[in-house]
Amino acid sequence: MNARVNAKIVCALMMVASISSVNAQERSPSWQLTPLYTFLGQADGALPNEVSLDPAGNLYGTAGYGGSSNCAGGGCGVAFKIDTRGHETLLHTFTGTGSDGYYPGAGLLCDSSGVLYGTTYEGGANSNGVLFKLTPQPRACASVLCPWNETILHSFGASGDGDNPAWALIEDAHGNLYGTTTSGGVSNCSPGCGTVYKVDSQGHETVLHDFIGAPTDGAYPFAPVLLDAQGNLYGTTSGGGASNAGTVFQLTSAGSKNILYNFTGGGDGGAPFAGLVADQHGDLYGTTNNGGGSCNCGVVFELIPNQNGNWTESVLWTFTGGADGGWPFSGMIIDSQGNLYGTTTGGGLAGGCSAVGFGESGCGTVFKLSLNGSGWTESVLWPFTGGSDGSYPYGPVVMDTQGNLYGAAIFGGDLNSTNPACAPSGSPVGCGVVFKLTP
Repeated sequence: MNARVNAKIVCALMMVASISSVNAQERSPSWQLTPLYTFLGQADGALPNEVSLDPAGNLYGTAGYGGSSNCAGGGCGVAFKIDTRGHETLLHTFTGTGSDGYYPGAGLLCDSSGVLYGTTYEGGANSNGVLFKLTPQPRACASVLCPWNETILHSFGASGDGDNPAWALIEDAHGNLYGTTTSGGVSNCSPGCGTVYKVDSQGHETVLHDFIGAPTDGAYPFAPVLLDAQGNLYGTTSGGGASNAGTVFQLTSAGSKNILYNFTGGGDGGAPFAGLVADQHGDLYGTTNNGGGSCNCGVVFELIPNQNGNWTESVLWTFTGGADGGWPFSGMIIDSQGNLYGTTTGGGLAGGCSAVGFGESGCGTVFKLSLNGSGWTESVLWPFTGGSDGSYPYGPVVMDTQGNLYGAAIFGGDLNSTNPACAPSGSPVGCGVVFKLTP
């Protein structure tokens, strides 16, 4: 899959490892998928990206298309809420006019006060995306479509500040927001190699790092960053590095940058579009969109720090593009037992979803990786069919306190929609679903 094609659809719609354990795949216990909401591609939105979960069980997210017809290709996108009964509330309909953004390609961050933060890939004062805040109306609204109040905290595209933010935000204890832009910044790459940025509560942006590309630095970060207790940031770039196959980087609280790993694009993986997750020991886990085996279907990897300050990569799973899935685009979550959960955009059931047009077999999967006495074992919790359950899960899953998983598939669902965004190869493939997986 071409990353730029993916980013266009969703956002403008983006040392060889030593394998120390034996990989094995097993049939998963029976999980049940329930479509919570099926997008129609109209005012309700189309092509949902990912969802976040609040303590009451409500889901929040964005859809890259649908909503206002001001934007070409099927709408400008929306921000939405799905309650526990599967009812959608539109929180904001992007217009692409004035300072408002359009084509949101990332999920929403919900802070402790219930305020939501997110980004759009395009639009704003400089036409290269915005960082926005959504706050609920101060008193109850009579309409079920009652919108929230939007505040534009930052418009990207000014000189050197980065262009086209494509993934979700994180927040520190002081209310500062952190994210990445896929391009912009300094001009070593065309059109710029991307940035890591911080935006404070007043909307003031600080560029923490300008990527300069191969061979000494990464380029084109698509993923969110991870913040540790010491204030260090960790992330990935989809390109750049010693082999121009992507990197894992660290930005220290003191302001220095360290490349923790350079992908080769071979057995160790390549083109990591996903963010990282850390376990209780500080080991890092992630996915790559390609590399690995002969099909170039991606891997799940682990990075462990050594005493000398270097990091060692191990490949935990090499995707085959078959029943086990392939081409993961998003990061993973980790539970209290150390199990990893994630999605793949392809693989799963053979022969499905060819109409999506990315050249990948299957409609995607939700998977689990578990460590046991003989190594890591993969279980496919759900292979998507491309029907009412959805297809092509672009974003990660989230887990509630009962162990249920929630996520979004950008295609599938209602296969009769006439929205052009829901027919990337000319044939309708659905406008996406928000789903729940129950063990």
